[in-house]
Amino acid sequence: MRKPNSAMLALRDPAAAALIGGLPSDFGNDYGFGSDFGADAPTAENMAKAWQEKQATKSRERLLYPNRDSSAKIQRYCFAINQTLPLGVAAAISMTGKPETEFRPQRVTCNVPSVGFVTFGSLKVANVGVLVGGTVDGADFSFNGQDQELDVPTLTPANEVKATGDYTGLVPAPFNNGAAFTLALSFKGPATMAGG
Repeated sequence: MRKPNSAMLALRDPAAAALIGGLPSDFGNDYGFGSDFGADAPTAENMAKAWQEKQATKSRERLLYPNRDSSAKIQRYCFAINQTLPLGVAAAISMTGKPETEFRPQRVTCNVPSVGFVTFGSLKVANVGVLVGGTVDGADFSFNGQDQELDVPTLTPANEVKATGDYTGLVPAPFNNGAAFTLALSFKGPATMAGG
């Protein structure tokens, strides 16, 4: 087989070749353009426009199918651990859970209704302590917090997340004493695509 020359390489992706100025100067039918572009040879401008339209289309399609051209299928997911608390009665918190897929949390949020509602003394992800000292108010992880990204280890289905702390017994308005409240600590980040 002959080694490819510049004309042969340009024919593999003529739009890309036109964009970088790699097309041969002869655009005649010898290069196979006649049937695709009519009697006139394509211009570098037309080919560059076609290339740009193709790239714009691929960019838009990635919004619906971000993993189409990748062998690693990654999406953004949310994983949560929960505990139901009877409001008005101070209680220890101990929540654990395992994700169903490989997961790299980047943000941790908690649905506490107010400051002083819950404190966390320990948060371990895959046996690595995310809190490195002291007690943290659950409001530090509230949904409206800013710059809440943490360097959390990657979880596999074999690893677990464990959070321990205390519910203080506070009953903020509009909640009622004795009502059940589901405390949720959620983790958000990229993960391998979970099965159906």
